[in-house]
Amino acid sequence: MFHTRRDTATDCRRRRKEAKSRCFGPTTPPHVGAYSGYGIPKLASRPGTLPALVASLLLLVAAAHAAEAPPPRPLDEVRAVLAQAPAPPDTDPLREIRIVLLADAKDHGAEEHDYPLWQQRWRVLLGGSQGSDERTPLNLYGPPADPALDGRRGAPRVRVDTAWQWPSRQQWESADAVVAFCYLPWNEARFQEVAAYLARGGGLVLVHSATWTMPGPSERVAALTGVGGFTSYRHGPVELQIATDHPLCLGLPPRLSFLDETYWPPTPAEHAARIQVLASSRESLGSTPDRVAPQPVFWLFEQDRGRVFGCVLGHYTWTFDDPYFRLLLLRGIAWSARESPYRLDALALRSARANGVKH
Repeated sequence: MFHTRRDTATDCRRRRKEAKSRCFGPTTPPHVGAYSGYGIPKLASRPGTLPALVASLLLLVAAAHAAEAPPPRPLDEVRAVLAQAPAPPDTDPLREIRIVLLADAKDHGAEEHDYPLWQQRWRVLLGGSQGSDERTPLNLYGPPADPALDGRRGAPRVRVDTAWQWPSRQQWESADAVVAFCYLPWNEARFQEVAAYLARGGGLVLVHSATWTMPGPSERVAALTGVGGFTSYRHGPVELQIATDHPLCLGLPPRLSFLDETYWPPTPAEHAARIQVLASSRESLGSTPDRVAPQPVFWLFEQDRGRVFGCVLGHYTWTFDDPYFRLLLLRGIAWSARESPYRLDALALRSARANGVKH
């Protein structure tokens, strides 16, 4: 897989890219079928040189071996899972919840790390039109689904706002849940903002790259979110073992397969003992194949009065259209906002990748 650099003038972004290059550099164990593309686009920009020809060849090889989306889920199977969640009593008034979707500029190749697309589509999925373009589809992968098939309702009494690179002070003060899908530029002021937000009972949801701390794992991040970062990564099939006895996993099968990217191990290790793992994958602990151990992929963490939901998956666009991934993420958002974890379940199948769902 190739990682493309963003053309920016700010020192902050340059440092983040350089830090990520170090994280994904030679010290990271090699992974079959994964390419570390830092520097290759730069070489390829110099036509007529041997490095440019080599770089172009590698780009072609990577494209030929690009990952393909897994098959859709069986619709009847997903519906059976959803049917096991308790229906909320009709007499209970719903509390309005405010959700902030935090994104940044896309920083990877096709169908990877598309933060702006996710923010645009999930704003409508969660909150309905709310002034958005009525033609906005809900799916991230493949041809745009017909939005008329799913309506524009969103979830009842859910208000959605968006933030770019970091929420505003007003958003931290008013949000019930902040959902971050991008690398997070931590600094002293932001540590304090998140700590104050969690102390008042806010919910924080970290998706994929938001769980990978740069320039490296941080004890301060771990103290706030339960996981301070990771040091290894792998693209390919992911076999999850699900904690089926937990309410957030109600109805899910004990094992689920995805095609995405995993990070591990949670670092520093001593903080990881404080998280509650909802789903794990078995990953290698070194160069010896038989040294494997379960690693958290979805987890919960409570800090002060705040709640944190962590989700390692989300590298590819098709993962966000997987109804089981959606269900776990939607339940994590609802739980972090101190609501019933099933409040957003009805959104799991809207324009999702399931056999029989109309597009």
